[in-house]
Amino acid sequence: MITGGGTGIGAAMARQFAVEGAGVALVGRRGHIVQRHADALRAEGYHALPIRGDVSSEAPNIVRQVVQHFGRLDILVNNAAISAGVDLDEMTPELWRQVLSVNLDAAFALVRAALPHLVMTRGCVLHISSIGVAVGEFDDIAYVTSKAALEAFSRRLALELAPQGVRSNVIRPGLIHTEAFDTMPAEFFEAQLPLIPLGRIGRPEDIARAAAFLCSEDASFITGTVLTVDGGESAK
Repeated sequence: MITGGGTGIGAAMARQFAVEGAGVALVGRRGHIVQRHADALRAEGYHALPIRGDVSSEAPNIVRQVVQHFGRLDILVNNAAISAGVDLDEMTPELWRQVLSVNLDAAFALVRAALPHLVMTRGCVLHISSIGVAVGEFDDIAYVTSKAALEAFSRRLALELAPQGVRSNVIRPGLIHTEAFDTMPAEFFEAQLPLIPLGRIGRPEDIARAAAFLCSEDASFITGTVLTVDGGESAK
C-alpha cells in the first residue's frame, strides 16, 4: 500500500513493487490520477488497486479496502506529503496544521490502522522523508519539521514493533526530478548540479529501487534506519 501512489516517487515505487511481484494499492486524493496509473500497471499484467482517499482523515477505511481486496497487508509506504511553500513570516497556524496533518498525523493513523495486519504478515513500514531534514536549505519550515518528526516516529516505531517482527525504516531522498519540476526553468537544475557529487538530479526510480530493497527479505535485519538517497549531497 503506497500513499501518494499516483505520481512521482509514489508512482515509481508502485511500478517497482509490481515488477517485483507484489500486488499494489495506490492511494491518493485525486481519484483519476491513481486510477490512471493503476490502469497502466494492469495493462502490463500487474495487480494494482486504485483507492481514492484522504490519508489525513480516512486511514481506517483506506486500510480496510486494501485488506478486503488483497486479503492481507505486507507493506505500508507513507509517501503522501504536501508543503505550504511559504517562509515563517507567512506561515499561518492553519497552513502549519494542514501540512502536519498530511505528512505526520496521517502516517500515525495509517500505522495504527494497518498494525494488526502487518503483525500477521511480519511486514514493514516505510516512510519517505526529505534531505531538507539534514541540510535545512530545501522546503518550507512546516514541511521540514513534519519530515524530521516522521523520522523520529519511525525510529521509535522500529523499537516498539521489533518484538512483533514488524520493521520500520525511512528513505531520505535528495533532489528528485518528478512531475512537480517539469515547469522549472533549466537554470534551476544547472544551479543544483554542482551541489550533487554524483553530478545528476535523482530520478523517481532511484528511490523506488531503494524502497523495494528496504521492504524485501534482503533487508530483514534492517530496522530503525534512515537511508539517504541524494547523490552524495548531504555528505558535503
